[in-house]
Amino acid sequence: MNQYLDSLQKIKNYSPNTIKSYKNDIQQYLNEDITLGEFAEYLKICSKKEYTKSTINRKITSINTFLNWCIEKKYFDNTALKSVRSLKNEKKLPNILSANYINELLDGLPIKDDKDIRDKAILELMYSSGLRVSEVSDLTLNDIKKNRSVKVIGKGNKERVLPLTSRAYEAINSYIKYSRKIFINQKSYSYIFLGVRGGKLSDREIRRIVKLRVGTFPHSLRHTFATHLLDGGADLRIVQELLGHNDPSTTQIYTHVSKKQMKKKYEQSHPRG
Repeated sequence: MNQYLDSLQKIKNYSPNTIKSYKNDIQQYLNEDITLGEFAEYLKICSKKEYTKSTINRKITSINTFLNWCIEKKYFDNTALKSVRSLKNEKKLPNILSANYINELLDGLPIKDDKDIRDKAILELMYSSGLRVSEVSDLTLNDIKKNRSVKVIGKGNKERVLPLTSRAYEAINSYIKYSRKIFINQKSYSYIFLGVRGGKLSDREIRRIVKLRVGTFPHSLRHTFATHLLDGGADLRIVQELLGHNDPSTTQIYTHVSKKQMKKKYEQSHPRG
């Protein structure tokens, strides 16, 4: 397993978070008292633990990929691996915040102390550019450019440069200039967003900040960013590039959201709606 995880990092350039997720899924499977290569009993175990279908499907993919790698390396007999189908999973539309709501919320955020200023900069940035939590956590001072853009290292170590809204750019620079120095210590290095102990803010801490300030999960801000761009007339291909999606079908869900919003506005606006 360790050899396999090492190959994911060195050969496939998977992110630390993705590798950690694979490790947890595989380790859990290996720890169960079941026949290696079979999934029937494991699916029952997952069902008893009330995992969602999407979580179970992810675990199956992680384990299957690992066992197939073991077969290629001749660590495992291919006849022992039984076929398993992914569970049918209804696609849920992502939670989208309205433009009025997110604008009022961001404009009304308090800036009474340094933590307020930091948190406002994080939220402005996430709505401005649709960043993932891990991408926000890993940002360094050199990633913010004077031409009002931000350099991001996304999944698979893919680099992309994203525009910033003027409000996000101002909020980030205000934090860097006046508040970041309050958090700095020997663990800070050049990371932009720091915690009270001086180190970079973790994914978990950023999720907590978003939940506290916005009342939703960070991915909702990313969904909202993408949907509002499409609602405003942006091309799907451009949104795909901004989000850092390799597969266009991943971005396609936002077109369904936009159509749903369009229908809702139509019914609200038409005299006979």
